[in-house]
Amino acid sequence: MTTSRHYLMRRKVKISIVITMLILLGIGIGVKVHTDIVEIEQERLVALQAKQNFKNIIEIKILEKGEASSGSIFYIVEITNDRDTSYKVDLDLGDSESFGSVEENWIFETQLGKTDHKTKVIYLSGKSETF
Repeated sequence: MTTSRHYLMRRKVKISIVITMLILLGIGIGVKVHTDIVEIEQERLVALQAKQNFKNIIEIKILEKGEASSGSIFYIVEITNDRDTSYKVDLDLGDSESFGSVEENWIFETQLGKTDHKTKVIYLSGKSETF
């Protein structure tokens, strides 16, 4: 009789451990999915900022994400225009007035304007979309 009780207790403990592990795994996956969604949304906003500030863009490639000492997030993006010329700029997330050249190439100053047509955007994850 004691052996069967002992066996049942062990089984309940094992089942409880498995259930706990599954719950933690589910939470971990949920957090990862949420983080990915937030990052893609931030990258979309940066792409829209680029389209608001530069004209004749045919492709935007997000190259790098960084954080300034003040805590603000910035992205380094490579912009290709309709003349097949590429230039890199850094854009502060949410601040459409703040951008600058990453290289000693100031060609972006001649490209100031707005892009209204659909543009291909390549995200850090490698995924891409056109909007």
